[in-house]
Amino acid sequence: MTAWLAIVILWAVLAVALTVVWTVRRRRGPLDTGASTAFIGSALGLLLSLILFFVMGHRSEAQTAARVEATASTTLFSSMTLLPDRMSNPTQHAVVCVMESIADDEWPEMAAGDPDGSLVTHARTARLYDAIGRLPATDPAVQPYFPALWARMLERAAARDARLAQAPPRVAVPIWAVIFTGVFVLVMLIGVQERISGRGAWIGVSAALIVVLTMLVGVIAVLDSPYGPGAPIGPDAMRNSLELVRSGQPADSPVIAPCT
Repeated sequence: MTAWLAIVILWAVLAVALTVVWTVRRRRGPLDTGASTAFIGSALGLLLSLILFFVMGHRSEAQTAARVEATASTTLFSSMTLLPDRMSNPTQHAVVCVMESIADDEWPEMAAGDPDGSLVTHARTARLYDAIGRLPATDPAVQPYFPALWARMLERAAARDARLAQAPPRVAVPIWAVIFTGVFVLVMLIGVQERISGRGAWIGVSAALIVVLTMLVGVIAVLDSPYGPGAPIGPDAMRNSLELVRSGQPADSPVIAPCT
């Protein structure tokens, strides 16, 4: 769930809850809800704390996955330098094209929570597999390095899968339903309390609840979409690796030629 959608739903829930509070206080007056408020408040606070801890872990895993993939791509590229130029140039160029596509094409796809990745990146990855597959594995110049080269390729693929797996939000819809239900009940119980007397106090408490709950729900939604809007994890690690790879090549090197 996106942060904006979560906040809109929250505000709708708060509007309904405050309307119910206003109606109850007008018709029946303040009520003694102290015990119920304490219980529901504690339960909701614990739930929000656990969810916040969970989404912080999700974001940390996403950051780690992005760094691991960038490192795996650089390692794969470096492992090809042991091959003769006629063999290493096409494969290294394919690696550079995949890295470029991940940063330019696939990251925007992940920002929308798409775990399938970019079609352009899929196509360039297929070309990379094809380039490595065409290497003469029995050639004396290739044979000593081919197993390690293929292992680096599989590591890079696994790292990409791990990074894509972090794109979708992990807080399930039923959990959001529990959060919004708990907010609705808690706001009603607080709003009708007999301790809150006078229009000024009621407005102050309502405003405080709206601000605090909006911040909590917004933070949870933003952290749960680590590549989405709000505070996105960018392709900085991949761009840094790509720059490192390019900086080690002559300007006219076919390795860094434009990708098609």
